Amino acid sequence: MPELIYSVFAWLWRAVEILLALGGIILVHELGHFLLAKWTGVGVDEFAVGVGPAIAKWERGGTRYRLAPLLVMGYVKIRGMEGEELISGPVEGTEDGKAPDELDGGFYSVPYWQRVVVLAGGAIFNLIAAVLIFSLVYGTVGVLDERTDTTLGEVVSASAAEQAGLVAGDRIVAIDGQPVSRAEEVQAAVKASAGAPLELTVHRAGAGDETRTLQPIWEPAANAWRIGVTFRSDGGNDLTIGRINRGGPAHRAGLRRGDRLLRVGDRAVTHPAQVIDALTTVPPELEHGRVRDTVLPPVPVTVERGEEVVQVNLQPKPRRDTRLAPVPAGEEAPPISERDLESYLVGDPGFQLERRMLRLSPLEALREGLAQTADVSAQVLVGTMNLFRGRGLKQVGGPVMIVRSLSDAASLGLYDLLLWAAMLSIMIGLFNLLPIPALDGGRIVFVLLEWVMVGLLRMRAISRHTEGMIHAVGLLLLLLLIVVISVRDVLR
Repeated sequence: MPELIYSVFAWLWRAVEILLALGGIILVHELGHFLLAKWTGVGVDEFAVGVGPAIAKWERGGTRYRLAPLLVMGYVKIRGMEGEELISGPVEGTEDGKAPDELDGGFYSVPYWQRVVVLAGGAIFNLIAAVLIFSLVYGTVGVLDERTDTTLGEVVSASAAEQAGLVAGDRIVAIDGQPVSRAEEVQAAVKASAGAPLELTVHRAGAGDETRTLQPIWEPAANAWRIGVTFRSDGGNDLTIGRINRGGPAHRAGLRRGDRLLRVGDRAVTHPAQVIDALTTVPPELEHGRVRDTVLPPVPVTVERGEEVVQVNLQPKPRRDTRLAPVPAGEEAPPISERDLESYLVGDPGFQLERRMLRLSPLEALREGLAQTADVSAQVLVGTMNLFRGRGLKQVGGPVMIVRSLSDAASLGLYDLLLWAAMLSIMIGLFNLLPIPALDGGRIVFVLLEWVMVGLLRMRAISRHTEGMIHAVGLLLLLLLIVVISVRDVLR
């Protein structure tokens, strides 16, 4: 019974975390519109913070302010920019029934550039929020201190390494007789070789040490010598348990925070990837089953606890995950953006490994926050361009996928939740700039179109009524698309 009560409270707290993350992103977006409207002199009739019945109301500077108890999400009403006014024309009670263009300080009474600034304000503040979140996390908690040894994670097809017979899992222990223990040492040796043959001493599990000779290949695109391998990273984790999910498999098995993993199954573990593979991989005959009908076999786990060695049996709990659908044997693999996603089962051991964090100085954290925001933004833009080309449609997710991703991040802790919230803030900000009616980007298109038609060509602008109708239809189509995508997310 206590475990059930804890599970209920854990679920409720997870819901609160998701609501705060999503609501906070929306509030920041609306705050951006509000502040830039004030800055450019555009009137703001109302600004609300929170959800629920108002606990405080006041008016200042021509703006009605409203505060609600659930301090998430928000709402801003820009003067003369409401959909009802655009569709129906003058609205009763708005400055003697004036049309949007006639309102003093109204959105359509200011220069074009000011309108664009107000419309882009939400996205601008979403990006600023992402920079601040990344910087705050990196400056207070740090970045993952990932380390790579000389174990090969991947061997590129037709590369020098493949031609020499190297395979994933091999560990390079020496080059030309000189011992190496870090990936950087291997990379330095390849660079120094200038294309000359290298003699590698390679350790392969179950086979001992072997000697392989390979010749680096020059890659013009990278402007460097390459042997065609990637090295396995520990993801910033070590073999110590850093967090136990109360009521989960590890908790029921008797594992504790601080236990150091020695053996999983029938093998000693020396790398975090070995632990993850052993406890999350589901037998092929079970990975497409239903969660409620699947029972995973217990796995013997040996840990070091202080000065004693403890062995327990841990039975991973099945949970559903999503991956790229495999390509049938003999068929050519399509581009990743055109591959479909499939649902399958993985094991959940109920613990997370301890992370090594490298805390950055304030200046370094800000620099890293800016770089991370730029990198995520570039990925979002590339993905959006691919969507307009008809690629990657099968991998598009909606609100259901967003909530699930936030839930997964929250289950790993505040660090992951904040990073995911920063990325989501970028996605929402840039999505709103798409040139689609009803979105900020669609409204910006109408402002620019009016500038060209009226300011340059001396033509009549599209009527506000027509513009309002277009935005209304765009909103309905967006809502319909969201429903379709959400249904598909649930079916996954």
